[in-house]
Amino acid sequence: MKKQYIITAIIIGTLILAIFLLGTGFYTYAEANRIIKAQTQYVQNQNDYASNIFSKELTERELIIDLFDTKWEYSSWNHFPNIGFYGFLELPDGTILDTSSDYCVVMASEDNYFESDESKIFRFEGDIPFDDKHLYDFTIDAQCDEVFIHGGTLTHHGQTYPLGDFNYQGTESVSFSEWAGDTPKYCNLVKLAGNSYERALNAEAKELLEKLKSDLENGIPTKLEKEDIWTSYSLVIYRTNLGIYATMHLYHPMEIAMRTNTGTYVVLLLALLVVEGAMIFTVRKLYRSRKEYEERSRRLTRGVAHELKTPLAVAKAYVENWDYIDASEREEYSKKITREVDDMADLINSLLEIDKIDSGKVKLNLEEVELSSLIRSIYGRIRPLAEERNLEVLMPEEKEYMVKADLRLLKMVIGNYLTNMVKYAQKKASVEIRRSGRKILVEFKNDIAQDKKNKTEKLNSNGMGLEINENILKLHKFEHGNMTNSRCTIFWFEAEEA
Repeated sequence: MKKQYIITAIIIGTLILAIFLLGTGFYTYAEANRIIKAQTQYVQNQNDYASNIFSKELTERELIIDLFDTKWEYSSWNHFPNIGFYGFLELPDGTILDTSSDYCVVMASEDNYFESDESKIFRFEGDIPFDDKHLYDFTIDAQCDEVFIHGGTLTHHGQTYPLGDFNYQGTESVSFSEWAGDTPKYCNLVKLAGNSYERALNAEAKELLEKLKSDLENGIPTKLEKEDIWTSYSLVIYRTNLGIYATMHLYHPMEIAMRTNTGTYVVLLLALLVVEGAMIFTVRKLYRSRKEYEERSRRLTRGVAHELKTPLAVAKAYVENWDYIDASEREEYSKKITREVDDMADLINSLLEIDKIDSGKVKLNLEEVELSSLIRSIYGRIRPLAEERNLEVLMPEEKEYMVKADLRLLKMVIGNYLTNMVKYAQKKASVEIRRSGRKILVEFKNDIAQDKKNKTEKLNSNGMGLEINENILKLHKFEHGNMTNSRCTIFWFEAEEA
């Protein structure tokens, strides 16, 4: 039987896991498609901006400045979030400018109103060494043309940083100080990768652009796009008399969905563990209940067989010897046979009562019941049995102990406990009631010492009355149990005070 429950738990657990994986997969798929729509619009805005630049009549300098300016308007640190970007501008003379690495734009103006005509572009040697997006109060020692600052150094708060160079040389070459003079200067720093993940995406975008651009046909513009939950990209090449401009935007929707929903997946995983744990607990509880039920059934079967065996044997003996009994004794024998039949009828009634309780057909009719007087009243019917055996029986003191219970069923419980207590006592028996806070504890005690080896058989006596008690007390949700030692045996139950 245990193996069957284990197999059931495995099957249910597998189904729950499959539902979890399918649900998580559909959720991630939906998130990936939502990301595709959002990123497609984002990339389209970028391409529209670049397309608008090429629709104007611009000088070479204006074109370069505007293409670098494209990145300024996006996010607080300018890079494309979760998107790999690579772009270059190839001028008619063959000069290639990488527009997709970190750069800075410095502007100077006497009236603090900055225009693109008053700006220059430069790069740091290596990564941008500042966490700030903007720089003030700096000096630059370098040469510049009409677009770029070439080499030299930047000094800020006493620290000097080397500047990089560009593969471009304009018509004008002057010192930075000569260009800027004494006017206020302001620097905007543009990072095109916010972290190692985005830097890796940028490298992937560059690699893919180099692979695909040779396959593109001539045209203005030429475009290749792919929208896929695993890898989406947009490659656009613009060709004009001012040069060729190529951009590649690349991102992985499924990967973004998983990265941005880590918290959701953790919560879902915890929910899965809770559900799986609850399922295992439930199956285990069902197994234990089934095992307990079968054990109780076996115990009842043994008890019933034992109890029926004696009256049947006695009745059979009386019937078999009926012809040999004197007529004067037949009335007494008839009473004995009737008594044995009545005992068997009581046993059957007990079985029926247990079945009613087990099947849930018994409904509690709760009312306030005073325990002390009820126990004394029921004991009055059992007193003759105690007196016949010369037992010393102590009843609880006359105090009021009120509980809520079904009176008919509680009478049955107390009657069974009292009968069992008196029937198996040697010299003494007692009933004690104690109050502890809002709890009332009732103990039925006799002086029979139990042999641990045969504890179950002796404790349960005929088994039927105590089995009924256990079912009734469970129905009332009363705590109950029994204990034994070398001096006595105790059956008890505990209820909330009314």
